[in-house]
Parts: sequence; C-alpha cells; structure tokens
Amino acid sequence: MSTVLASRVLSFPAPSPTTRTAVAPRAAVQSAALVATEDPAWITATIRPVGSFGRNDTSRLRALLDALAACASIVVLDLQAARLRSPRAAEVIEDAAWDLERRGGCLMCVNIDAETRACLVAVGDHAVLMGAAPRLVSSR
Repeated sequence: MSTVLASRVLSFPAPSPTTRTAVAPRAAVQSAALVATEDPAWITATIRPVGSFGRNDTSRLRALLDALAACASIVVLDLQAARLRSPRAAEVIEDAAWDLERRGGCLMCVNIDAETRACLVAVGDHAVLMGAAPRLVSSR
C-alpha cells in the first residue's frame, strides 16, 4: 500500500591510532542510506461532522478531507449526526474518496441514512457506504 523509508547503518573504517582523523560533518554522520521497504502500517482518521452540511459548508469539509486524503490510508466519515443538504457536499466526499482510492486507500461513510446514501450514490461510487447498525431493543 505505502512505502516507508528505513535507514541502513553506515559503516566507516576505524581510524588509525597514529593518524589524526578529520571529524566528519554532523550531517554526514547522522545521514543514513534510505531504502524503500513495504510498510504494513496504516493511518486511519475518523471524522464525525455534526449538523446540516450545505453549499456554504463545503469549503471547510473539502479542506479537511483533502488534508486527510493526502496522508491517511483510511478515512472514516461518521455521518450519524450529520445531514448532507447539498449535492456539492456529496461531491466533496466523492472527490476525497477518489483521491484516497487512487493512492490505494479508502473513504468509508458510516452510519448514513437513506437520504444521505441517495445523495452520495448520485455523485459517484468511490466511497464505501455503510448504513447505521441496527439498534438493540430491550425486552424489559
């Protein structure tokens, strides 16, 4: 999925006891050869917006999702306490889902109601949509 840079220890020849050795620059001593390795780690971010999101709220939502899409592996958008009032808000979510998918990640919308599902389905199919979990009813 992603690549991490791992360092490799550099070995330097032991200095001769009879010769004075120059002190290597700090950067050269601290630097290490970087080797790309597979990274099994994921960065997951969960967002829980609250309220009704319309056309005027899309710039803040876009800024947040763009930032997360650039660095997270999975973004979970919990829409239980939010409602999408605008197709533009759904487009912002779809754009972020596409960005994450292109990098090998995923945007998951959880706890969505039927109206939000219809809004998101109308703009694309890159976000994973999951409805609300059924509530347990007590038999008391």
